Amino acid sequence: MTKEGTSDWPVRIPTPRLVIRPPGDADREAMIRLLTDPVTREYLGGSVDYASRQALELSPLGLTWGRWALAHPEDDTMIGSITLDYDRGELQLSYALLPEWTGQGYAAESCIALLTWARHALEDDHVIAISQTRNKRSVALLRKLGFTVRKGLEEFGTQQLLMERPLAEPLPAQAQSLQTEADPPPPTRR
Repeated sequence: MTKEGTSDWPVRIPTPRLVIRPPGDADREAMIRLLTDPVTREYLGGSVDYASRQALELSPLGLTWGRWALAHPEDDTMIGSITLDYDRGELQLSYALLPEWTGQGYAAESCIALLTWARHALEDDHVIAISQTRNKRSVALLRKLGFTVRKGLEEFGTQQLLMERPLAEPLPAQAQSLQTEADPPPPTRR
């Protein structure tokens, strides 16, 4: 184990309804859609630019430590992605689901599994996550996962929250119970 990642890579992490696995070439279409879908990208700084999309279309997937696809184990269909990396110099969690898969507890389930893995596999003592203040669903999920606000900041022309949680603190046991009727509904296509 090291602060910059594990010596064992790639890592596959099963959850009750998903497998968290490195992305592969079969995921390319779903990955491009994830990065260009206006609903998915609404709170993530917008769609990627043309050059980034071209690079994704041509480059191999699955070579970067800390980047995973979320897939159904039955047919290996990619429904989203999750990342645990050191982009800001601290262990940072981020996730995104294709619009038809939001609001079903998959984000919570995958975050719980990945944070549990990180607690045992990495030497970090905390993890951060950043969410737009307007993204009520993501902020609510992060709070339910035990994240607290460290500070506000502005990025991509909008207000963000930098949130953190100690890795050693217990996580909720059931991902399903994190999705409640009080949570804001998923965004809809405009």
